[in-house]
Amino acid sequence: MDVSTVLTYAKDLIATMMTLLMMLSPAFGSTGAAYTAENPEELVASLAVVSDIHVETNNPTSFTNFKNILEGIKGGENIDAAVYTGDNVMNGQLLENLFFYLGVRGVMPAEKNYVVMGNHDIGNGTGDFTEHKNNFITNNRLYLGNNVGDGYYYRVENGCYMIFLGLEDLTVNTSVMTQKQLDWFAGVLDEAKAKNAPVIVFNHHPIDYLEGVPSDSLVKLCKDYSKLIYVHGHIHDHLGSDNFYNVEGIDCINLPRCTETVDYEAGDGIVVELYDDMFVVRGRDFIKGEWIDGLRYEYKF
Repeated sequence: MDVSTVLTYAKDLIATMMTLLMMLSPAFGSTGAAYTAENPEELVASLAVVSDIHVETNNPTSFTNFKNILEGIKGGENIDAAVYTGDNVMNGQLLENLFFYLGVRGVMPAEKNYVVMGNHDIGNGTGDFTEHKNNFITNNRLYLGNNVGDGYYYRVENGCYMIFLGLEDLTVNTSVMTQKQLDWFAGVLDEAKAKNAPVIVFNHHPIDYLEGVPSDSLVKLCKDYSKLIYVHGHIHDHLGSDNFYNVEGIDCINLPRCTETVDYEAGDGIVVELYDDMFVVRGRDFIKGEWIDGLRYEYKF
């Protein structure tokens, strides 16, 4: 590595660290534009969801966008939890993970923050999977106070089942799950069905990107439950109408890389509002503090 490359890396790292220090400062308290639920009086639960943050030590732009997105989420007066659906960091490195988890901890965009494991979080196909997974488990417990089981877990928020699936091997473009996790997932779905509860499944990969077991395993488990939506990232598509799609009767939502600044502007995610008879999902630019025109979908029970 030549001197100019080293200097550039050092400059970018310092810029990222300065942004992090600002986020951790007691004086740091600004939030993005305030926003409310569509119908606050009848709201059951509300979530802000973003994906593919890709925090990288030598990419201060991505980290600055991340900071602004967290502030934007914090502007939600009705938000119960924030969800990050994987590829939270670029290379699974220790410093990147510190930046991500301390960033969330510093801003605390919601009282509860739930994280999904993506392929970049486990080294994007490199390194030791068990080490990456254990880091994921430890970081969630240490910084966010979350028990994430063996990398997959669920929570119940005001009667809504939120299921967070996890990778189980080094992978890039497919979601590797063991039969043990699929059986666990089936059991949680059965529990939700017994209570006639709505379900949101969060995974980094699309529902049919499965490896190591039949590729339609997740589809088979989800397709017969009308109160379920499946939210994922990984594809990095610009957030538009094509991102709201259906697979064999399962309503799926594909989230973009929220810190992207190359092919489309950064900041996009969704707000999921649960009411007694439906989910309402709206696209939101968390940096600009604006709802995205035309991206409002009702998923009625």
